[in-house]
Amino acid sequence: MIGKPLIHALEQRDYRISTLSTRKRSAPVSTKIKTYHWSPSQGIFDEKALDGVDAIISLAGAKINQRWTKKNRKAILDSRVKGTQLIQNALKNNPNHNVTHFISASAIGLYPSDFDRTYKESETKVANSFTGEVVAAWEQQVDEIATLVRHVSKIRIGLVLAKSGGALVPLATPASFGLGAWFGSGKQWQSWIHIQDLVKLVVFTLDHPGTYNGVSPNPVTQKQLVKAISKQYKMPQWMPGIPAFVIKALMGKMANMLFDSIRVSSAHAQNQGFCFDFPTLQEALQDLLPLNLKK
Repeated sequence: MIGKPLIHALEQRDYRISTLSTRKRSAPVSTKIKTYHWSPSQGIFDEKALDGVDAIISLAGAKINQRWTKKNRKAILDSRVKGTQLIQNALKNNPNHNVTHFISASAIGLYPSDFDRTYKESETKVANSFTGEVVAAWEQQVDEIATLVRHVSKIRIGLVLAKSGGALVPLATPASFGLGAWFGSGKQWQSWIHIQDLVKLVVFTLDHPGTYNGVSPNPVTQKQLVKAISKQYKMPQWMPGIPAFVIKALMGKMANMLFDSIRVSSAHAQNQGFCFDFPTLQEALQDLLPLNLKK
C-alpha cells in the first residue's frame, strides 16, 4: 500500500531505485527498477542489492490486522525484527557499502493507550501490549544499524487512509450503505494520515533525518471518523457502537488494538519544515471518497 506510491514519488524525483522481494521470480515493478531476492525467515539477502545504494527505506512487515494466533504473532514480530537484522548483517558484511541513511517504518502502537495524553516522539513509556512489544523490539533492532550508517530514521505510522487498503476500506464499505458504526464507545483517539502525506513524509525524511510521528496534525475520535465517512457518502449514521465483546469474539486478541486510544502529535515534522497536503479529516475524505465500491 505504501511501497507502490512511494516508488512513484521517488521516480518523479529522478531517484534510482532497487527493490527487495521475497519472491524469487517477482514481476518487475518497472523496467527502470532492479529487484533482488531476500527472505527474512530464511536469512537470505542478495548483497548485490546494496550496489550503488546510498539510502535504504524499510517498510517490510507481516500484516498486523489478522488473528493473533501463536504462528501469526511470531510472523508479525520476526518479519520486522529479523528483516531489519538481515539488512544490518548485509551492511556489516559489506564494509565498503555506500549507504549513509537507513529509514525504517515503525508504528504509533509503541505508545500506551490513553484518552487524555498527546504523545510526542520523545515519549519513553512503551505500551504494555503485543503491539508495544513488537514495535519496541523493532525499533531496538533499527537503532543497532546506527553504528553502520551516518543516519537512522524512524517513522511511527498511524492509521493510514488510502483507497487501496488500510483502515479506510473496512470503515467506508458499510458506511456507504448507511451502516457505519464505531467500536465500543467510539471515544478512542485515532491518529490518522492520508497515504499521500505519508509518502511525502518518507521522501522528506531522506533529506531531514530523524524520528517522526507519521500522523496528521488533527487526530479525531473513532466516532468522529465514522460520522465523517458517513457524511461524505451523504448517508445516515444511525447505528450504535458495536460492543467490545462482539468484536473480541470475531477477532480474538487482535481486537484490543481497535479499542486503543492513541493521540499523537505531528509537531516535530512540521517544525522541521514538513507541510501536509491533507491536514484535516474532511480534506482527506473529500480526496479519497467515494471508493470504487459496487453496490
